[in-house]
Amino acid sequence: MRKQLHEEFLNIVIELNKLHITPLLLGSLGLEKVTGKSWQASDIDIYLINEDVLDKQYDQIHKILINSKYEKLNTEDMAYIKDDFKVEYRSFLDFQNLVKIDKEKFDLVKTEGARYFLPTKKQFFYIYRSAVDDKKRQHKNHKDVEKLNYLKEMGDNKK
Repeated sequence: MRKQLHEEFLNIVIELNKLHITPLLLGSLGLEKVTGKSWQASDIDIYLINEDVLDKQYDQIHKILINSKYEKLNTEDMAYIKDDFKVEYRSFLDFQNLVKIDKEKFDLVKTEGARYFLPTKKQFFYIYRSAVDDKKRQHKNHKDVEKLNYLKEMGDNKK
């Protein structure tokens, strides 16, 4: 895991927590946290579990990222970049369109002054199983298949 990417994630989460937002970490960075294996994470995928957050706190989230020296990418509504760090945040509803997982079942991680949710290995298995079949993710299919196969090899996908 790129230590700098994880530190950048924690810095953002600490600021989100000040707004009473506890995000969900997905993507390669989240999978690295769960498996301890490097997946060459190159961005930070943050999902906002409370669906009202995007409507009510969009400006505050935007301000956190701008104050942290991120620039908004014109091509995507909720994507920002700073140096070689890319942050994307989305609504949990977007995630639920991919896979149905009860948001109450995610692990709550408390570390270094930050609080965030993280899927279990079993939940990541279901996430990547769904991702492999998602036509919108065809450009990432080989990576998703590799992650899914690794999770299968880990065993019965218990927590």
